[in-house]
Amino acid sequence: MVFNSFGFVLLFLPAFLLAMELTKRIAQRKPEYREACKVVIIAFSLVFYGFFGIRNLAVITASVLVNALGAWLLQKKPKSFCKLLFVILVLVNVVSLLFFKFSGVFFPIAVSFYTFNQISYIVDTYRGDVGEFELVNYLAYILFFPKLLQGPLMGYGDFVGGLDKVISFKFDHEKMLRAMLLLSMGLFKKVILADTFGRAVDYGYDNLLTLGSLEAVLVAVFYSFQLYFDFSGYCDMASAVCMMIGFDLPVNFDSPYKAVSIVDFWKRWHITLTKFFTKYVYIPLGGNRKGAARMYLNFMIVFLLSGLWHGSGWTFIVWGAMHGVLYVITRAVTLGRITGKNISNAAGHGSVMIRHCISIMLTFIYVTVAWVFFRANTISDAITLLTRVFTGGSRRVATSILACFQLDELWYVIKVTPLMKLDFVWEICMWLFLAGSVVIIFFSRNAIEISQKCRIGIKTTLLTALLLVWSIVSFSGVSTFLYMNF
Repeated sequence: MVFNSFGFVLLFLPAFLLAMELTKRIAQRKPEYREACKVVIIAFSLVFYGFFGIRNLAVITASVLVNALGAWLLQKKPKSFCKLLFVILVLVNVVSLLFFKFSGVFFPIAVSFYTFNQISYIVDTYRGDVGEFELVNYLAYILFFPKLLQGPLMGYGDFVGGLDKVISFKFDHEKMLRAMLLLSMGLFKKVILADTFGRAVDYGYDNLLTLGSLEAVLVAVFYSFQLYFDFSGYCDMASAVCMMIGFDLPVNFDSPYKAVSIVDFWKRWHITLTKFFTKYVYIPLGGNRKGAARMYLNFMIVFLLSGLWHGSGWTFIVWGAMHGVLYVITRAVTLGRITGKNISNAAGHGSVMIRHCISIMLTFIYVTVAWVFFRANTISDAITLLTRVFTGGSRRVATSILACFQLDELWYVIKVTPLMKLDFVWEICMWLFLAGSVVIIFFSRNAIEISQKCRIGIKTTLLTALLLVWSIVSFSGVSTFLYMNF
C-alpha cells in the first residue's frame, strides 16, 4: 500500500486514526493499557506492508525476528560472546541486503531502509546506548508505517520518546487541519507534479537517440524535478500522518535545490541517511581524526557506499563518485582557505546575492548531471543523453513529450479559452508547468513550514480541499514512489 492510493486515503488512514484515538483515550484513563497504542501501530503497519505481497511480508518478518532475537541476546550474554554475536548480526544484515540488491532474484520493498534501521539498533545496543530490550517497542520502531518505506532513518531513543508523546497527545482540530493541508500538498507534489514529469522522463530515456538539444536538457531537468517532488511529497505525507497522531518525525528533506554547494546539498537531501553514514561509517573509519588525506578517503568511501545503497549498477557508482569527488574538492578548498576578513562584506549586498544565486545554479546543474547517471539504465545511456545536449540540434519539443503535460484538468480549461486556437498551446502548458515547479522549488517555503505557520481559515481549507480532490481523482494513473526501489 502506498500513500497515493484510494485504499490508503479513504480506508486505511481513517481506520488507523480512529483506532489510535480510541486506544489513546483508554490508555489516558488507564495507564496499564499504554502498550495497546503500540500494538495498534504494529498491527496497522503489518497490514500496510502486507499489501505489497506475501513474499515482502515474509522477508521483513524473518529479518525482524532474527534481529530481535539477536538484540535480546546481546543484552543477556557475556561480553566475550556479545562481540562475536554483534559481528555476526551486522554481517547477516549486510549480506542479506547485498544478496537482494545484486542477486536479481527478488527485491523486497524498502529492504534498505528497515535493514539500516536494524543495523543502527544492533550497533547502539552493542555500544550500550539502548536500554533494556522491549519487543513491542522494537517492533513499533522497525515497522512504523509512515517511515517504513522511505525513511527517515530514526534513532531508537528518539522514536521511543516520540511514542510516549503520542500516547498523551490529545486530538486538536487546528493541528488536524494543518496536517490535512500538508498531506494534500504532499499528494499534489507526487500525483500531479512528480508523475507528470515522470512520463516525460520515461519517454526521453526510451528515445535517447532522437532527442534534440532542448529536449535532452528538458529530460535531465524533468528528472531532477520528478525526484524532488516524489521524495519531498512522500516526506510531506509521512510528516502529515505523524502530525495527526502527535508524533514528531525528523525533517528529512529541506529544500535541497536551494543549496549553494554540494556540502550544503547533503545537509538538505535525505538528511537522516547522511547522519546514518556519518555515525556508522564515516566516524568508525576515523572521520577527520587521522589527517586530511584519510578524511577525504573516508568521504569517498561513504559516497561510494551511498551509491551502492541506492542501486547495484555502475551508474549508481558513478553517481556516488561524482558527488564524492566534488564533496572532497569543496571541503579541501574550504579548509585550505586563508582565514581573514570576509571580503564579501566589501563587495556589497548586490554582488553577494549574485554570487549566492550563481552558487545555487551551478550546484543544481552539477546535481542534475549526476542524476542523469542515477536514472540511466547504463553509463552509455547517460553519456548519450549528455551528448545530445550538444549534438541534438535545434528543433521544437516533440509532441510525445508535450502530450505528457496534457492533463485532463488543463484540457477543459484551455478548451474554453482563446489559447485553444494556438498551435503551440501544449508547449505553453509545459513551460507553465516547468515555471510553476521552479517557483515551488527555488522560491517557496517548505510545505511543512507553510502548514505550520499559515493562518487556518476559509482560504487554506479551500486550498486543502482543491489539492486533495485533484490528487485523489488522478490516482488511477500514478506510480509508486521512486525511493521505494532503493
